[in-house]
Amino acid sequence: MKRNSYVDSQGNTIDQGFESKKKILNVFFVISTIVPIILIGIIIFIMVQNNNANKLYQVFKNANFEYLQDHDKLPTVEGENVTVSINKLYSENYISPAFTEDMTCSGNIKTTKYKNEYIYTLNINNCGSYSTNQRYGEWSKEVGYYPQNKSILDVVPYYNYYDRQTVVTNWSREYEQEELQPDVSDYGFKLPKEELNLAMPDLPEEAKLAEIQKEDVLYYRFYDNTWKWYDIKGDYSDFSSTQPAGYQNKDDNTLIHTEWSEFSLNYPEEQSYREIRREKGYQYYYMEDGKKIYANNKNYVVAENIDTTKYTMRENKAIDMYSYRDAKWRWYNGQKRKYSGYATTAPKGYPHCDEALTNKGSFSNWTTKSSLNSSNQSYRVEEQKTKVKFRYIYEILSDPILKSPIGREEFTQKVGMSIPDFVTLDNYKVEVSYKFKYRKR
Repeated sequence: MKRNSYVDSQGNTIDQGFESKKKILNVFFVISTIVPIILIGIIIFIMVQNNNANKLYQVFKNANFEYLQDHDKLPTVEGENVTVSINKLYSENYISPAFTEDMTCSGNIKTTKYKNEYIYTLNINNCGSYSTNQRYGEWSKEVGYYPQNKSILDVVPYYNYYDRQTVVTNWSREYEQEELQPDVSDYGFKLPKEELNLAMPDLPEEAKLAEIQKEDVLYYRFYDNTWKWYDIKGDYSDFSSTQPAGYQNKDDNTLIHTEWSEFSLNYPEEQSYREIRREKGYQYYYMEDGKKIYANNKNYVVAENIDTTKYTMRENKAIDMYSYRDAKWRWYNGQKRKYSGYATTAPKGYPHCDEALTNKGSFSNWTTKSSLNSSNQSYRVEEQKTKVKFRYIYEILSDPILKSPIGREEFTQKVGMSIPDFVTLDNYKVEVSYKFKYRKR
């Protein structure tokens, strides 16, 4: 009978069958450890290569864009393209071998205007592992969607066109700034609030809006300051409600008043020179989410001191509130001044202006013409505001002229001129649709 076990030098039993399996397990362990490491290494290498390639391709795209910009060659018509030789980018110092891992690559870059962006189709040769003809396979068939995350992409435009009638509407009424929406629209300026759209020009149902135009209208209004003027300087005090020390006489022609004080619950001290007024104060509020939101921290306030269009409600209880102002005069010794009435400039015989005795006139009506000039700028104060008006430019298009969109060359032959020239014609509207191709890895 065959023995399945032995003893080692210490007398321990050794299972001969297990020992033979142990060698196989060791081999399996080595393989299962090394192979994943190799695979991870390969994946990392590929990722690094892809990252380096994308960085290099971006260098070419940036240089190409800068070249086209500097030479005013960027395509401006949808679907049109410009091709630039990579040799030209090197020769005109838009790129150097230092940026391309000391290689002088060749090939070309096609730049196509696609809607509001550009698509760059790279054809790079003699660029080591970054050469597109080595790194990528054949072109795909044309697809009707934009292939995302494809490094080498080409766009193929197709064209159709329409008969077009272009109409410019009349201007809208003029809008105040507060009648405009708070945010700037896609047209680059603020449009009227939606509830005021009825004041905008009407568009036919079949109209296709092409543009909104805005025009600013500047308005002016003014008021004139007037002053009292006097004949002699004399010995006059500053303004005071009571007789200042050292001055014997009050000049009644110099009467002014202080600003009204804020309303208070406290009745002010009565003085011979003081005017007191009384108004009813309330606790004003508005409702928000079922809660009362009070003005002035729920303190009593008179109506003139709050926005009653916002705080539309009030508690029933009212309380008297008071405000006051004081009369003040100039006081004098000796000869009394003669004062004129209020005037914008010095009347004859009254050369001196008492700047404290000023009167602000009423505003004029708003007008589109400024009245401020060198002769009145010493006393006239002018304000400005801007109103805006709008008008639409819209198109009315026929049915498509062609049964289906066609390529650039066929379209150029059919209409008898280049697409950039054709799109400038007012009587026609070109429509561009796109298909795409990409090179496979």
